[in-house]
Amino acid sequence: MRSAASVVSVRGMSVKFGGRAVLNKLDLELVPGSVTALVGDNGAGKSTLLRVLVGALAADEGSVRVLGFDPTRDGARLRARVGYCPDRFEVAERTTAREWLEFVARFYPTWNLAEQRRLCELLELELTPRVAELSKGARAKLALVAALTHEPELLLLDEPFSGLDVAARRAVASAVIGHLREAGRTVLVVSHSVADLERVADRVALLEAGRIERHDELEAFAAHGRRGVDLEAALLGAKQESYS
Repeated sequence: MRSAASVVSVRGMSVKFGGRAVLNKLDLELVPGSVTALVGDNGAGKSTLLRVLVGALAADEGSVRVLGFDPTRDGARLRARVGYCPDRFEVAERTTAREWLEFVARFYPTWNLAEQRRLCELLELELTPRVAELSKGARAKLALVAALTHEPELLLLDEPFSGLDVAARRAVASAVIGHLREAGRTVLVVSHSVADLERVADRVALLEAGRIERHDELEAFAAHGRRGVDLEAALLGAKQESYS
């Protein structure tokens, strides 16, 4: 049922590549303040869905509304209110991390330098090195800081834990996403790390065969008989059911 308060409202949305439907008549609703884990096999279309929501890719059919905007028509206004952390970080490697953040800040009137400093300290991210000198984990941290510093209403995270050490993963999970939840903001996060998702999410959406096959609160989704809450077992069971 469509909610007037939905941050994301997708109805019958399809995306085709070379005639093949990667997303097929997909429906999705995200309510304010939720942290939803988007899960599914590699190639299921998770990154494609995030790209549609941020306006980087147009859907072939269906209705898509994000914060009340049509991403393809109102992309600039929408992106000012959305934080997006893609799975691939692409930036000129000669620039320093600080210079890149200064460049990104020009596009966001709500850029908060105090929040930038807090996030860099939390994630132990140095801004003086050039991007070429940064490790994979440091690049992931930089992308995350860029997605969060303008204090977006909606945060789209594509594999935000990839390349991070244990301490940084815990910082992202407990402090960053927890802070967003407390502030009433909405998060859609893609990750293959079930442990991290169990730590941060309150809802789970399973993407299979181009559609959201199941979308429920974490505890209801992951309830697994006498073993209690077990998201990994629940995901395995859901996949087996969809293939049978």
